[in-house]
Amino acid sequence: MLQSQIINVLPRRILAGLWATQETRISLNHLVPSKSTNEKSQQPAATSSSFIFNELPVRYTHILRLLSTLSPDSLQSPIIRNVAHSYLRDICTLLHPSFRETSPKAISKVFSNLRQSQATNLIRLKYALLSNPTAASVALMENINTIGFGIHLLLDQHLSWDAQSSNYAQKTCPQEVAHQAVSDARKSFANAFGGDRAIPDIDIRRDTMTSRNHKTPIEQEFTFVPSILHRILYESTLLSLKAQTFHDEDIKRNLNWFQRRWRSRSNNPQNRPLSLRIFGGPTSIGFRLDAAAPLLESDLLPGIPRDPLGIPTCGHVLSSTSATTVNSPLMVEWESLSGWRSAKTLASHWGGNLDAVTVEGLGSTIYLALDRDPSLLERYPTRHALAASAHSLLRHHRRTSAVVASADSNLSIQAAATQLDAFLYAISDSQQSTFNPTPLYHHHSVSLSAAVGHA
Repeated sequence: MLQSQIINVLPRRILAGLWATQETRISLNHLVPSKSTNEKSQQPAATSSSFIFNELPVRYTHILRLLSTLSPDSLQSPIIRNVAHSYLRDICTLLHPSFRETSPKAISKVFSNLRQSQATNLIRLKYALLSNPTAASVALMENINTIGFGIHLLLDQHLSWDAQSSNYAQKTCPQEVAHQAVSDARKSFANAFGGDRAIPDIDIRRDTMTSRNHKTPIEQEFTFVPSILHRILYESTLLSLKAQTFHDEDIKRNLNWFQRRWRSRSNNPQNRPLSLRIFGGPTSIGFRLDAAAPLLESDLLPGIPRDPLGIPTCGHVLSSTSATTVNSPLMVEWESLSGWRSAKTLASHWGGNLDAVTVEGLGSTIYLALDRDPSLLERYPTRHALAASAHSLLRHHRRTSAVVASADSNLSIQAAATQLDAFLYAISDSQQSTFNPTPLYHHHSVSLSAAVGHA
């Protein structure tokens, strides 16, 4: 079976219980600080360390359940095995009794490492599943991203609260975030393509909602996480800037001197800046980004992280499959959320939607709609997606009774244990392990089996 210190300290019964446990979904209301009687903000329940201790192992195990839908040959991939070991190691860290008794500062340090580990795992999985994407691998990565971004959000919100930063869920000004996102996107574009390149301007306007009788502006609260809204608008803006710039340069190549002079002085639609409109109603708030150029099809397809030039990034996370800390953690965390598909997943996390309409010759429009209701629960993979886990593995091992049992979303411990054993066997090497990572949090995992052996 698995040649790893990690699995030796994690009792199978605990893992099987996590495998069968349902997630606890949260809403924005669970992330907003509450005011006590003395007007001092209290930490939101969903960002508390006790909630994260209990919830993250469940979500980590659900990602392993999704990975178990891969074929036995795919699970032997060094990248997939590395990611599986990483999640098992992180589960081990969170479950250790001594970790719960440590200082808040030490907990935040480990949570920061867990956030980096989560970002690294998502990037590695994108390289493994989307380098040559199929319909099945794209759907699998979408589900993993949904869980993965939820994990990132829980850790990020805890760390934001601990550092007293302004990134926690709160009443947000969409126009202010939009201006910052557009400014950052233009800077990133300039850094990638060089300062001598003309960068299209973006006109930002907010259409205020007015009352019927007095025509006075109506300001309604919009609760969201500023960094998430910033990232969605940033990625959308980057796509439009890139498409518009390439489109303009293609046109200029085919113009003579006279045509270029006429075009620069005329009211040609191609000369108009990009337009970002912010509007809203009583139930939602929307963004509309218009450009005269059609979006590049390659930017809308699922794929590995790339920079604005289209060059793959974070390849260094694949240069070693050891469990050592990856260099440039901030860059890794940033790149794990990059791309159009990531922006769509972030937008849909609380019932929103991000979509694009692009037509050759007519230009493109990107629509973003976000619900104002902060009580909407987060998006999570369907029960059917999780219930389908380990089917191919169990059929491979001819355990037909367990296949039938796993068709129910409410797994019994016995069925979960069977699925778990099949998965662990699939990612193991019964002859000689070529993957033997050094535990990142070994001080928390040494005596876990003894500490929870009675379970």
